[in-house]
Amino acid sequence: MGINIDVHGLKLSYDAQPVLEDTSFTVERGDLVALLGANGAGKSTLLRCISRILKPTAGSILLDGEELDKFDSKEAARKMAVVPQETAADFDFTVEDIVMMGRFPYLSRFQKEDHQDYEIVRRAMEMTGVSHLAGRSIASLSGGEKQRVVIARAVCQQPEVMLLDEPTANLDIGYQSMLLELAARLNREQKVTVIAAIHDINLAVHHFNRFILLAGGRVMAAGRAEEVITPENIKKSYGVPASTYRHPLHGVLQISVTRGKSLEEFSRSGPAVHVIGGGEEALSVLELLNQKGCRLSVGPVSAQDSGCRFAHFHSLPVVIVPPFTSMNGVHKEEHLQMMREADVVVVPAIPFGEGNLPIFEEVEAVLDEGKPVYIIDLEGVDRRDYSGKARDLLEGMVKKGAKALDTVDDLHNIVCPDGGTDNE
Repeated sequence: MGINIDVHGLKLSYDAQPVLEDTSFTVERGDLVALLGANGAGKSTLLRCISRILKPTAGSILLDGEELDKFDSKEAARKMAVVPQETAADFDFTVEDIVMMGRFPYLSRFQKEDHQDYEIVRRAMEMTGVSHLAGRSIASLSGGEKQRVVIARAVCQQPEVMLLDEPTANLDIGYQSMLLELAARLNREQKVTVIAAIHDINLAVHHFNRFILLAGGRVMAAGRAEEVITPENIKKSYGVPASTYRHPLHGVLQISVTRGKSLEEFSRSGPAVHVIGGGEEALSVLELLNQKGCRLSVGPVSAQDSGCRFAHFHSLPVVIVPPFTSMNGVHKEEHLQMMREADVVVVPAIPFGEGNLPIFEEVEAVLDEGKPVYIIDLEGVDRRDYSGKARDLLEGMVKKGAKALDTVDDLHNIVCPDGGTDNE
């Protein structure tokens, strides 16, 4: 099973507007490929050329070294199945009727379906989870159900290549995951070569192992996720600044679009703010300050802490300490230096225990040196204090000049939009 696809120099225009320009790439037998690119990049047009719906004005498409044009319609249908972006339901066919259409490439003009055909239909409906819908009208189904029926029809074709044009469009996350996992299963179990045009890059990375990034009708990059999905390529293809990071649970590459300003502007603008500690309590502080363009640093945190993941994701300076251990001299000096280089130090509404109280020796040291220190939710500290010492410690810092803020939102009045700080 599976097939090699070689695309060489494809060109195609709509109303004199080029859509594909010298598009070339190779898909190896058994590949699981996601076509990526902004709207208008040529993804759907490329799939329609491969499926012979459109005829390119120049270039060639080879299936296992043979010109695609040399196959008759039934031969092509036995090799390739197509799952379109939208499923029309103009006629009142049953689900079983629709799925059985996948057997037409194997039947002569007046040949009736036999037991083997019905068995293939049964297995396809079972695989796609639509067996219970067999007698239902296709027009009565939801969008996700229709999409599963169309995939069942494609499975019935027993193709060597499956082409999917935005198969997850307008579907909820449950159906999206199910459909892409089904495509991956066909690839894994039956070695079907799969090429899918996908809008959601982060979803694609979870299900595909090869990627082709299109921009302006040309292939910008092709290969593994690490080779294709880079901030530079995303900026060129989609026109937006982005960062890449590893998913904390699955480890796969993910992207996040940087909001508002470019990455370069974020790295240069706004005051420098050091945020103490990590955990969920610090994330709201980090998000707010990051959106305001502050130059952030974080710590001390453990490598498993969400604050540490935030720092790595945004390429921020961070002090990392081993879990369940006290800071050593090197950590303390690193933390002290980080706070001294900051314009402001913020203490989020973090829990307090014996383990993190020593951190505040360095905080007090920079406070004594005149560094502005802001403490969030001092009034609620007793609910978060497992040492019995945090209130005295923090109130002592307030007496030395630290400022207590009621909520994270009060930082709006401290870190000003023009990059200054309110130390009045």
